[in-house]
Amino acid sequence: MIRERVGHQLVEAKVVSSDDLAQALSIQQGEGGRLGSILVRMGVLSESTLLEFLSQQYGVPTVELSTCSLDYSLLTLLPITVVQQHLVVPIKRTASRLTLAMVDPTNSSLLEELRFRTGLHITPMVAAESDIRTTIRDVYERPQKGSSSKEESASGLGLVNQKTEKTGPSCSPSPTTFDRGATISSVIDFTSVSNGKGRVTIDPDGSAVDVVNTLVQEALQMEASDIHVEPLENMIRIRFRLDGVLQPIHNLPKDLHPSLLARLKILSNLDIAERRLPQDGRMKIDGFPQLDIRVAILPCLFGEKAVLRLLNQSGLALHLTNLGLDQPDLDRVIAALENPYGMILVTGPTGSGKTTTLYSALQYLNTPHMNIVTVEDPVEFQIQGINQLQIHEDIGLNFSTGLRSFLRQDPDVIMVGEIRDRETAQIAVQASLTGHGVLSTLHTMNGPGAITRLIDMGIEPFLVSSAISLIIGQRLIRKICAHCVEPDTMTPEQLRDLGLDDDWIGALQARKGRGCEQCHMTGYKGRMALFETLPLVERLHEIILSRASTSDIRACAMQEGFQTLRQAGLVAVQQGHTTMSEILTETRDDGRLQPS
Repeated sequence: MIRERVGHQLVEAKVVSSDDLAQALSIQQGEGGRLGSILVRMGVLSESTLLEFLSQQYGVPTVELSTCSLDYSLLTLLPITVVQQHLVVPIKRTASRLTLAMVDPTNSSLLEELRFRTGLHITPMVAAESDIRTTIRDVYERPQKGSSSKEESASGLGLVNQKTEKTGPSCSPSPTTFDRGATISSVIDFTSVSNGKGRVTIDPDGSAVDVVNTLVQEALQMEASDIHVEPLENMIRIRFRLDGVLQPIHNLPKDLHPSLLARLKILSNLDIAERRLPQDGRMKIDGFPQLDIRVAILPCLFGEKAVLRLLNQSGLALHLTNLGLDQPDLDRVIAALENPYGMILVTGPTGSGKTTTLYSALQYLNTPHMNIVTVEDPVEFQIQGINQLQIHEDIGLNFSTGLRSFLRQDPDVIMVGEIRDRETAQIAVQASLTGHGVLSTLHTMNGPGAITRLIDMGIEPFLVSSAISLIIGQRLIRKICAHCVEPDTMTPEQLRDLGLDDDWIGALQARKGRGCEQCHMTGYKGRMALFETLPLVERLHEIILSRASTSDIRACAMQEGFQTLRQAGLVAVQQGHTTMSEILTETRDDGRLQPS
């Protein structure tokens, strides 16, 4: 709308009186609407006077749409909802610039939004509100009410048989490339995919702001962990990661891609002009105060791909008892945490829930008497009472330098987001040996593999065996959908091959999900964690010093009662939580399930 300061400029130019402005502002406050329209309606100035004033004040040319032939190809550049809401009409386009007729050429935020939406620089021209409304009605709205023929629809668009044409600098002849029998919405190629709760609809005519907000809201409703925005040759593919598996959700029009990426970059404080290099950032969405979104932009063949990782703190319950540890594993974790020094390592592949386990452990230790510091990349969740450091590789602040600095901060417990290199491993080991509690993660497939990984990094075996107090291995597995669960028929031979002991095969009742709308036809709904806990008992110290292999360490640990991830998974199958195929996919065949 025309801003209040324009009203004061009208007063200063003696176009309207201060009393007239005050009355117009009062009407605007009570009824809403554009200030210029109210002044015109009050009869204190004419539309032509208002146009002339705005043109002179801001150096914006005027245009009379009633005498201007429109470019048919521009009608799909802006959705009808945007055109109606903001009263704008596209007039002319060059390779990099779009000329728009507007009621309010002073609305810089609108100009910026339209630039992001179209990918073109905007040249505003001021037009009378009545002229714009008439054009919108004739050009955009009338075809959607239904026409009996192409000729009738074309005349309703006001795009054929133009009798007059203004040839000055304010408008130009139009090419005839638009299907004059089509409505605006039919030109846009848009499809959506069922999400299991009825057909999902995202308005392809909506702004990039609306599309981003709708995608985030929908992802939260579907409990997705990630949103993938992928430009293909002729469309944008939207996929959500549901229970750890990517699922196609929408196909959006390709011409929405520039404004969609621009919106994501603005929210993430990234460089909107940079399209050649990867960029990473974080963003917040209005209306979701507890949601933190990590954004990663990657240039690809058909444009920039964006991946949004959704971190919802409102649903985060950081407590050891919420992780799903069975009682023996929970007892081992608590015993290790209550040890004033020593290293606890959490292992597993990306996306296995290691960070949640670490944060839950920190929350257990978080008391007013403890100085807890963390070095992370990135800081995924903020925990009150804990000092958290975000590393910045580009300025030299990495895990090792951050860890050195924290050792001078009189810490009781240090959490290192990940041990990636020898230097970080050495500092972490030394910290644990000098009276500090150290928690960290390591990308290995199981607990015994963490020991050999540290030795391969160059840490001496005697330091590894002395520093580590507990290794936690984990996976996230999908749970059977409770709405479509049914028996899964498997032969005793198949069960025996999967590692079940004969004493348990007869009692096992394997289950699976048939697939329904509630689980998006996957047979799975929700996830649970599998754990293996490996305390470094005396026999393990001896075998570590001999530089034994991972398999030898695992065999020795199993003789001491160590239960592997595969064994934990088979227990989950026996209890009806998950399927055999899920356990086969997520765990290795590294041990047989023995009756307890």
